[in-house]
Amino acid sequence: MKTKALIFALCCCLTCCAVATAQTLSLGTCLSLALEHNAAVRNAELDVEMAKLVKKQAFTKYFPNVSGTFLAYDALHPLVEYGIDDIQSATIREWLQYLYQRFGPTLDLSESLTFAEKGLSVGATLVQPVFMGGQIVYGNRLAKVGVEAAELQCQLQQQEVLLMTEQSYWLVISLQAKQATVMTALDFLDTLYRDVQGALNAGLVNQNDLLKVSLKRTEMQSNLLRLNNGLQLAKRALCQMVGIDYAETLALEDSLTGEVSDPASLYCNPEAAVHARKESRLLALQIEAARLQQKMTLGEALPHLMVGAGGAYGNMILDDYSANGLVFASLQVPLTAWWENAYKQKEYKLKQLSARNTFQDLTEKMSLETCQAWNNLQEHYTQLDLAAAMVAEADANLQTVRQNYQAGLLPISDLLEAQTLYQQALDQQTDMRIDYRIALARYLQLTHC
Repeated sequence: MKTKALIFALCCCLTCCAVATAQTLSLGTCLSLALEHNAAVRNAELDVEMAKLVKKQAFTKYFPNVSGTFLAYDALHPLVEYGIDDIQSATIREWLQYLYQRFGPTLDLSESLTFAEKGLSVGATLVQPVFMGGQIVYGNRLAKVGVEAAELQCQLQQQEVLLMTEQSYWLVISLQAKQATVMTALDFLDTLYRDVQGALNAGLVNQNDLLKVSLKRTEMQSNLLRLNNGLQLAKRALCQMVGIDYAETLALEDSLTGEVSDPASLYCNPEAAVHARKESRLLALQIEAARLQQKMTLGEALPHLMVGAGGAYGNMILDDYSANGLVFASLQVPLTAWWENAYKQKEYKLKQLSARNTFQDLTEKMSLETCQAWNNLQEHYTQLDLAAAMVAEADANLQTVRQNYQAGLLPISDLLEAQTLYQQALDQQTDMRIDYRIALARYLQLTHC
């Protein structure tokens, strides 16, 4: 007795530990985890950060460009050498030759003068753009458009991940409901098998009846095995999407039971919904980006004005170190660039026209998509009542057939068929409830209600 009590206490402890470690997730928790851990969302957020860095890079073009230089050289031969023989005037050359021959060796003078044999220089240059044809201004505006586009893409990616997460969540719920249906059917078949086995032993039925029940039970066990495998994969997919480790004890809080409210209050005008969608703003940004690119291309053919200053310190030519500085202005006027630029302007005008056509076409398609999503939501809501009526009818039919079978009025094949119809009705009701949940999530995503 003590041993049995100890074993019982140990089993209770293990059961409590298993329950304590079981992880239960709600739909809201899964959606929050998906936004936090999903790889696609994180990459979209990184794209936003990169777009912001590009904007900061473009902003630096407003400021002067400062550069420093250092130059040192040591030539094998002087870069500049000028001797007596290089003088063109013969009179001066002969006079200098006389003076050198008389006083040169005494004074240790060279027959020629050399410059730039070795030297070094340290300098700095500052260049300030004054007018670059508008390229800096429009480049910054284009970078700002890029940031907004990246943020919209990130939000769209979040919406897509949320929808996929909700679909995965309800898939697990659906498989669990179907699993419970199959297990209930198995309990019914196990009970029926024992009853038929007893009737066979009593000689009331033949072997065929027992075989029919056995085959149906084997089929149901096979269905349960497939459902268990599918449920395991569905849970793994959900865990991967929300960024948590898979556990066999994973459980979901929500179920398919409960009242479903009429979605009529959620209706939103399709045109208003499309206008508020992030996709519409993204298409408008494409038009704006094409316009800014055209402005930047035009700036390539306009004059560019820059001013600057520079300074240097060193002994590049003479041995003595000295400092020097200068200020300068540079005006670059493209002359032949207009020819090429004219074709570029036409190209970007066509790109703007293409972007406007795309905007018009996709907004119309999004409006149709919204209408279709609303129709699907209404259809699935209507089918919920039909599914409930179908289940009730199939249940009543199963009870009637069971009573007639027990009374010996119907064969066992009719009872098995009635049980199969009831199970199919339950599975169809589960599918319709899941379809409604997904249709509702899709419509809310399109209308932002």
